[in-house]
Amino acid sequence: MPDALIWGASGGIGAALVVALKSDGWRVFAAARDELKIPAEADATFTFNAANPDDTASVISLCAQQTDGFDFVAYTAGGLVASPLDKLTATDWGAIFDANVTGAFVAAQASLPLMHKGAHMMIIGAYVEKITLPRMGAYAAAKAALEPMVRVLGRENRKMKFSLVRPPAVDTPFWENVPFKLPDYAIQPQAVASAMIAHFKAGESGTLDIESS
Repeated sequence: MPDALIWGASGGIGAALVVALKSDGWRVFAAARDELKIPAEADATFTFNAANPDDTASVISLCAQQTDGFDFVAYTAGGLVASPLDKLTATDWGAIFDANVTGAFVAAQASLPLMHKGAHMMIIGAYVEKITLPRMGAYAAAKAALEPMVRVLGRENRKMKFSLVRPPAVDTPFWENVPFKLPDYAIQPQAVASAMIAHFKAGESGTLDIESS
């Protein structure tokens, strides 16, 4: 039975991945800010705050006691404060980058020693050109920073696979914080999870672009 680790497993895409992987025969380790919101299907759950590297280290230490390594790791955590750049505080700017970029970096760095040869790490990005909108500046900048980071991770760790996942609008609680309506073409998080699992099974790496149906 292969093992997977999901960072940000309490809602949206992360929760969908937990359920989909478990139904596909995986043993799933799941970490989230609110551990109680992680789907019951997870085999092991942990609390982690993307802004706290000590949390990430603790999760990996606990995982190391229960697994000999992961074949699949996904970073699906994120966060948004919608604000014009001239009104956004430095604290909020830092929080957005902590959730979307720094958290991904820390999780990737911590996960690497527990990833098998050939293991695949996927990080949720965005179609940056589609989110470069008023009040979305910090979020767009954070998602843009993920693209070179994932590319370099792949070049530095050639025995593993790395993918930046770019979904379209997804029907998740994320939209509660966005100053726009959920588009009619939004897809369900289960569709993103399915596309990610198919990408893994195909043995592909690099950017995974998911289109609206």
